Amino acid sequence: MSTYPPPIRRSFALPPPVLRPFVERIWSWESECASVLPLLLPGTGAELVLHYRAPFVAVAVGGRRYALAPAHISCLRASSCRLVAQGPVGFVAVRFRSSTIRHLAALEMGDMIERFPAAAEHFGPEIDELPAQLARLPDFAARAGRVVQFLLCRLAGSAPELTAADRAVDALYYADPGESVAELADDFGYGVRQLERLVGGAAGLTPKRFLRLARMHHTVRHLLLAKQADYLDAALARGYYDQAHFIHEMGELTGHTPRQVLTPGSFLSHFYNPRLPR
Repeated sequence: MSTYPPPIRRSFALPPPVLRPFVERIWSWESECASVLPLLLPGTGAELVLHYRAPFVAVAVGGRRYALAPAHISCLRASSCRLVAQGPVGFVAVRFRSSTIRHLAALEMGDMIERFPAAAEHFGPEIDELPAQLARLPDFAARAGRVVQFLLCRLAGSAPELTAADRAVDALYYADPGESVAELADDFGYGVRQLERLVGGAAGLTPKRFLRLARMHHTVRHLLLAKQADYLDAALARGYYDQAHFIHEMGELTGHTPRQVLTPGSFLSHFYNPRLPR
């Protein structure tokens, strides 16, 4: 008999077309107990997380603990955290595209990365009302609808537009394996320094580090969705030279080895979802 608890129930939905340049998906987890939660790896995007049940505690490497607000933003770039459930799990999250969360509210990306800021810092105090509102709604469809309503109000109030910097970040995220920063800059008609300024302002990272994180993200997502612990073929297909290269990059970027990430427990509970149409 398995020693792992049943998987957390997952739900997700596409946002309406007007939000899709900014939001990749709206998704949710639920469980009726304090489920075992996965390692939160550094990535390239940002999540707005709205807990309608008990919020998580995040435990960083070294043991420092962060009590997360019921409405908070997750935007790790250089560290991993272990999440700990404080009771039954229930939240709705908004997965923003890599550099776009900054367009809908107050903070720049550099003000959010490597933190779990309370969402009110970015969206204002009205967002603190959302978790309790979601708790009173009957199901994911109703909760996702309420979150969409909030985002549409933000969109109407700010009328944001994607910029050349957003397009550059997007190109980095979807770059072919092995494509270099210099090649991507040339594709855009930029010099490398110009690309570095654009990407740094929009994503809070250098283009080189962004490419490394994106490649790791694509590889780990494939492996976790496929429940595949044998990682070498997937790593080679995404531009890693050999096994040692992938192990080194995982250690450098996350502080963990592939074997520590690709566990049976991770296959049951992780943050990756199948890619949706763009």
